[in-house]
Parts: sequence; C-alpha cells; structure tokens
Amino acid sequence: MTTAERLYRGLKQDIVTCALRPGASFSEAEICRRYKASRTPARESCQRLQREGLIKIVPFRGYFVAPLTLAEFHNLHEVQLIVDPAAAALAAVRARPDQLKEMEGLAEYAYRVGVRSSYFAFLKHNFNLHVGIAAASQNQHLVEVVTAIQTRLMRFFYLIIAMDGYGPQLVNEHKLIVAAIRERQPEAARQHAAEHVTQTIRRSAGLFMHSTEARLGELITEPDASWGEKLAGKGTPAWG
Repeated sequence: MTTAERLYRGLKQDIVTCALRPGASFSEAEICRRYKASRTPARESCQRLQREGLIKIVPFRGYFVAPLTLAEFHNLHEVQLIVDPAAAALAAVRARPDQLKEMEGLAEYAYRVGVRSSYFAFLKHNFNLHVGIAAASQNQHLVEVVTAIQTRLMRFFYLIIAMDGYGPQLVNEHKLIVAAIRERQPEAARQHAAEHVTQTIRRSAGLFMHSTEARLGELITEPDASWGEKLAGKGTPAWG
C-alpha cells in the first residue's frame, strides 16, 4: 500500500466514524504529523476525499471536514430509494453462489441494544450488505454509487442516530431482501429493498429531527474548530 493510499484510508475512516467531527478544520501539516506522511500524499488524499464529498477545501483557509446537513440526509435517502431496489432486483438475477452466502451471513447480524461496539459492528455489516447486494448486480457503476451513498450515510449513523430497539426489525428486513435474491425473485427483492429503505427513513428521520437537530446545528456552525479540539479522544465514538 502506498503512503497516499494509507493516509487516504486512515483519514477517511476517521471522517466516516466521526472520530474527526463534521466541521473540523485542519492543515496539511497537521495531516502529515498525524499520519506520518509528507505533504504530497496528504494533498492527494484530501483532494480525493473532496471529490467524494467528505472534505471541503477552502482556498487560503485550509481543509474542513464536510458538515452534516438535513438536506444531505434527505437527499441521500432519496437516491437510496431509487438505487437500492434496482440493485436488489439485478442481484436476484445475477448473484453468484458465493455472493449469496456472504449476503446471508451479513443479514443475520443483530446488534445488542445499548452496546456501542455491537451497534458499530452492525453498521459495518449493514454497509457491507448493501454494497454486497450492489456487487451481486455485477454492475461496477452501481457498486460505486451505493458505496458512496452508504459511506456518507454512515457519518449520520455514527454521530447522531442510534437505532436502539429496532434490531429485530432491521435483521428481518435484511433477511427478506436476501431471501428474495436467493430465490431469484427480482420483483420481490425490489419490493423488499424499497420497503426497507422506506422504513429506515421513517425510523431515522424521526430520531434525527426530534432528538438531535439542535446538536447537529451546533456542529455545523463551528467550522473553525481546530483539529486538536475536534479529534480529541480519537478512537472513541463522538456521541457527546
């Protein structure tokens, strides 16, 4: 792995898991010190993350972790509602046996309510399941779209939204999608995927809007916070 790739992956992980919070500012020098790299790979990694919508580069001011906004949250779910059912339908036609087996394993995982490590493990399984379904469509462009959506949604789930109490529902919805894919029923897979996204929107939007909107407003109005302030306690989930 090249230095630039290592730095890119490390920084992206910190952003997605909100170890580095939305709105946090940092310089190339700080990136170099933290990830033990030179300026060229640091600059390349930040430019790459900017193209992915995770970093904002402001001329003469520096680098900022992209903020989380209500508009992005809703827009991502709208795109997911279009893309995920299509991916599931294609997967029902094209999935290989090894892909089916992997999806079934991912769909089975249920988190323990109130246990953060278990919830975070669920988030990784959820990410891999959605991307895995897209991969089973055998359409690389679809994989790239689903990966981008899930990556950006992960920030909301790590920082703001905990689906406590919804574990059994989520597992059941996942299993219905995968079962339809295994049974080679594209329309059933499409329907179950659409229902899953719709239910997720309802569950998360309620929590997002009513219990954490004020906190999100605080986060997205402090773009000048320093790297040190925002990254204090790296490796510990930023739940407040």
